[in-house]
Amino acid sequence: MSLVGAREKRGWAIATAGLVLAVVLSWLSLEIPKGTLVATDELLTAERTREMLSTGPWLVHFNFHPSFEKPPLQYWLTSLTLPRLENPSLAVRFWPLIYAALTAIVLAWLVLVIEAGRPWLVPLSVAVLCSCPLFATQATRGLLDIGLTFFTTATVLFSELARKRPGWWLAVAASCWLGSLQKNPLPLLVWLLILGVRATSRTERSSLKDRWLGVSLLLAVITMSAWPLLQLVRYHMPVWSVFHEEVIVWLGPAGLGTRPYFEIPIRMIIKGGLCGLLALLAPFVILFSRKETISPAIREMALVGLIAIVLVIVSNFRHVRYVVPIVPVLCFLIAFVLYRFLERGRRVRVLAIAALVVLLVAGVIETKIEINHLEGKDDRNDRINALISALVVPKDVTDEKLIAENLGTLQREGTKIVLVRAIKPGADLLWDSFYLFHGRLRSHVMKYRVDEIRANPPQPPLIGACVARDLPVLQQLYPNLHVELARAQFICWQVPGL
Repeated sequence: MSLVGAREKRGWAIATAGLVLAVVLSWLSLEIPKGTLVATDELLTAERTREMLSTGPWLVHFNFHPSFEKPPLQYWLTSLTLPRLENPSLAVRFWPLIYAALTAIVLAWLVLVIEAGRPWLVPLSVAVLCSCPLFATQATRGLLDIGLTFFTTATVLFSELARKRPGWWLAVAASCWLGSLQKNPLPLLVWLLILGVRATSRTERSSLKDRWLGVSLLLAVITMSAWPLLQLVRYHMPVWSVFHEEVIVWLGPAGLGTRPYFEIPIRMIIKGGLCGLLALLAPFVILFSRKETISPAIREMALVGLIAIVLVIVSNFRHVRYVVPIVPVLCFLIAFVLYRFLERGRRVRVLAIAALVVLLVAGVIETKIEINHLEGKDDRNDRINALISALVVPKDVTDEKLIAENLGTLQREGTKIVLVRAIKPGADLLWDSFYLFHGRLRSHVMKYRVDEIRANPPQPPLIGACVARDLPVLQQLYPNLHVELARAQFICWQVPGL
């Protein structure tokens, strides 16, 4: 094929990938404003951002106390949209959608770098990624994981570019630094895995002695240490928090050791559907293929992806979101395997096309179901609920949101804000972040169980919320308690000062 023909083919492939991405982003942009923020982690993103707007950008707060659990990058970004967009769901979920778009672009670039002779692999990889429920669903939620996915994918891309131009190691260091500011140092771990894989190859081992690599590793460690050092020196973060908050929280202490070790691969199949299953199989297909038919870069990505999954399994992480940062790499491997089948005889090609159509359609349907059943979105009349009776209908939080907003209208300087919850789970109040954010509360919220407030009741003036079941206990403690608003089982009340 002539050079002009190759460029034209590459241009059409890139344009097709752009069209696929534009269609998917248009669809997801219509989905993200829907519903009410109610999921715990989304509310944490929203509330930490809201408090950052009033307390300053250099120390993360939650419930008006310093919070050292998560770094600030996405909170900084969300602080640009939260005060400017009327819809809070859109404001909080805007940046994850941007991160998802950037991830797809970086993946397309990675495919062009590794498989320049197969330009149509670019739109195929982007289509598989955008139809993957593990990825697309996260793109519609105000969580930190999709941003970490972008920086992890960028680390893989820049590491590949550094094969021929070692100066790209500096870009790897930058993506590791920004990834640590986004959520955790996973990009650095992926970088070290890539270096470890290359160290086992005789042909690539010598390239690891380049001075740019040493300088970049040093810069990555220095820049990634800057934020924890700032918290230690300026804001007196406890030294133990450097380990506990900055490391253990990233690993998920509440879930480690509490679930079966194969929770993640099982959830990848349940939540990711056919794409999740193929993501587990594709690395093995590539690694067991003949070496002469697979480039070293593809084999490296398969090894890194497989090792990352094994590390997640061995660590016994509690949620499938922990595998999302390597999903773009796994989607590329799926697309690569399918593309090889498309290059074979007619019969195999027809079967591969049928499999691809099933994969993409099933992925889109699964993604739509997942988005439609996010917490906080009342979709009891949704047709999918009627078709699939096993689906759990999300909780309608309309009444409780009104209670939170009413608390916001009652708040005054010097008035304590109290939430009263039962000891046992069940019909009860949502978490404090829900009330802080939707009530736009300006001071610390105190949480009490019924037995705790009975034993040590706070002094008026008070405003608070409870469920109707616990109201008699509060009326005994505060005879002058006045009910301000009652909606369904939820009560907003006030106790004036003495």
